Amino acid sequence: MATIPIPSGLQTHKCVIGNDVLPEIPALLRECWPEDDRPVRMVADTNTWKVAGQRVQELLLAAGIEVDTPVIFPGSVLFHAEYKYVELLREPLKGHRPVSVGSGTLNDLVKRTTEELGIDGYLSCATAGSVDGYTSAGAAITKDGFKQTLPCAAPLVIVADNAVVRTAPFEMTAAGYADLAAKVPAGGDWLIADAVGATPIHPVVWPMVQEHLLEWLDHPEKLLVGDETCYANLFNGLCQTGFAMQYMKDSRPASGAEHLYSHIWEMRDIRKDGVQPSHGFKVAVGSLITTALMEEVYFHCSAEELRQWSAEAPELTPERRHAQIDQCLKGTTMEEGARKIALAKLLTGEALRERQELLYAKHDELAEKLRRQLLPFEELKRRFALLGCPTSFEEIGLNVPEWLEYSTLAAGMIRNRYTILDVLTEWNITPPILARVAKRFS
Repeated sequence: MATIPIPSGLQTHKCVIGNDVLPEIPALLRECWPEDDRPVRMVADTNTWKVAGQRVQELLLAAGIEVDTPVIFPGSVLFHAEYKYVELLREPLKGHRPVSVGSGTLNDLVKRTTEELGIDGYLSCATAGSVDGYTSAGAAITKDGFKQTLPCAAPLVIVADNAVVRTAPFEMTAAGYADLAAKVPAGGDWLIADAVGATPIHPVVWPMVQEHLLEWLDHPEKLLVGDETCYANLFNGLCQTGFAMQYMKDSRPASGAEHLYSHIWEMRDIRKDGVQPSHGFKVAVGSLITTALMEEVYFHCSAEELRQWSAEAPELTPERRHAQIDQCLKGTTMEEGARKIALAKLLTGEALRERQELLYAKHDELAEKLRRQLLPFEELKRRFALLGCPTSFEEIGLNVPEWLEYSTLAAGMIRNRYTILDVLTEWNITPPILARVAKRFS
């Protein structure tokens, strides 16, 4: 058993990863909820109940802990974290100590329900290394047709048994690897945001994710043969990312432009063969796009070239920005929020000239930092392909060439977070850069 060190002051008190750690759950419940005789209510799906839930229930009963009838959802690819399931869970979880047995979807549903009921925490028994959201303070829930991160406390305890996690469908592990690999370009975006003074690098949070990131991502081929150390590293990296988000009370350490692309595709309900690709698979394609954007802007173009392109482009006025918002998001659930964000971020006049001068002055310095930060596009693509992650637009259902331009414009409108997409907007160089990026995927 390995109890992962957790920074002080976080909502999560215990994180246990290792072989045959399910028997630790009764003791962990008693340790973290002392003198609490509320019965346990487990939430699982038909798949996770078979691989872990039933055994956890037997362990709890053998330890003398009262366990009420579990809530078991269908184990279907069509089962998503939708708010209607939070509403369904409220009554069963009221007055209980909740235990989630599953991956990201079930964890988020229990997390949000626990928050709404005012319950003092829950235990998450993870069944797959598929997402970084296990330990984050927030739940990705679709509500009113809009995928959003609803605020809620992270689990008090998280337990991941290697034997269980390694039996998850490999597609889920591949998605988790892609979600962790996304922290590489996300770190690049944070370096860019730091350089322009938008979001300074946090000296405590940055190393929580970035210091060992490349080690956690090393040797992806070993995941294919079930290597215990590789699986443990992957899950540890995903948990550490969640801890970083908890510490900063923001998702900046975990996501940049690659997640903004994913959010757009989720909100537009893109599908491949009738099924929405997993979050990790969408993030994989978003990470490749974002990496290519950074390489084109900072490795393949000089500051003088960017300045020349910018001077030749038509001015991006508020009127033109309104038109872009109409083109991309008019009539969608994102329109109102995106219009406010996109116009608030739009620089004009002297403010724009000052930002362009700063981007010009920082270009070479950022290029060096990004060379040290990024996994090269071709290497990232190789790793994703090795694990069966999508590496093309078509593999996630984006069959129209215009999707790249549309997604890039829309992704830059939906969050007040400085990324490479804002560099494109402020230089006003999106069309020529996207033309180069498109060739990477052809």
